[in-house]
Amino acid sequence: MDLQQMRYFLTVAETCNITAAARLLHMAQPPLSRQIKQIETELGICLFDRKGRSLHLTEAGKLLVNRVQEILNLADRSLQELRSFNSTSSGILVLGTVASASSILLPELLTDFQQKYPLTRYELYIGATNRITELLEKGVIEIGIVRHPFDSNNFDSFSLPEEKLVIIAADSYGLPKNRPAHISELATLPLLIHRKYETLLKKVFRKYHCTPKFLCKCDDIMPLLAWAKSGLGLAIIPESAASFINASNLQICYADDDEMTTSSAIIWTKKHYHSSIANLFISYLSEIF
Repeated sequence: MDLQQMRYFLTVAETCNITAAARLLHMAQPPLSRQIKQIETELGICLFDRKGRSLHLTEAGKLLVNRVQEILNLADRSLQELRSFNSTSSGILVLGTVASASSILLPELLTDFQQKYPLTRYELYIGATNRITELLEKGVIEIGIVRHPFDSNNFDSFSLPEEKLVIIAADSYGLPKNRPAHISELATLPLLIHRKYETLLKKVFRKYHCTPKFLCKCDDIMPLLAWAKSGLGLAIIPESAASFINASNLQICYADDDEMTTSSAIIWTKKHYHSSIANLFISYLSEIF
C-alpha cells in the first residue's frame, strides 16, 4: 500500500461514496474502485461494508483511517521540512497538547514566538498525555505539552509551574463561596475526575480519614464539565481548564489542601530528528524557562 493508494483510501473513507471520491481525486470511478479492491486484497481484510452505492467503514477500516492519517501527515511534513531545509526562520511547527493547556498556556507561548518568526505555521493535536507521548514517539508531532507523570527517559523537557486543582460544581451543591472547601465537605459528594488524579485524590482524602466518592473517571475534562453543568457531580480539574466553563450555573471553589495541585511539562523526544523551526522553538523555550 503506497502513499497514493493511502490517499485514495482516505478520500473514499471521508466521502463514503466512490463517485464523490473519484470526483475529488480527478479520476474515473472504475479505476478508483479497482484500487480500493486491490488494497483490500493485499491486506486480506474488508475495509468497507457495501450497501448499494453507500459505503461504510468496517472496524478494520476505521483503524486504518487513523493510521493512514498519521502516515500521510508525517509524509507531508517531511516533504515540507526538506523544502525549507535551508531556511531557519520558517516552516510548520507540529505541536500536541493536553486540552487544559490549549486555551491559555499555548497561546501565551506562541504569541511572542510568532512575532519573532512570522513565517511559522502550525499544526495542533489535542489529547490526553498518553496520546501526546505516543504521537511524539511516532514522530507525528515534535513538541508536546503534557501533565506529569511521563517517561522522562525518552524525553527532554521543561517543567512548568504547578497549578491548583479546582472544584467545579452547580450552584445547587452549595459549595462555600468565601473560603476554600474542606476535604471532609467533599467526601460525601459525587466527584467527576480525570483518571490521572485518582491516586492523588485518594491520598489527600485519606489524610482526613475520608474516602472519595468517584461518580465518573474520564480521560478528558470536557465531559466532566458537561456532567457538572448537568448537576451530576463536582468536577475536579486544573485551574487553567476553568477557561472552558461557559455555564452561568457553575461555580469554582478551591480545596483546603496544599497537595491539590498538578504540574505540566513541555517535552520532545531525545531520539528523533527535529526540524529547524522546532529547534528554534526549543531554544526560545530555554530562554523562558
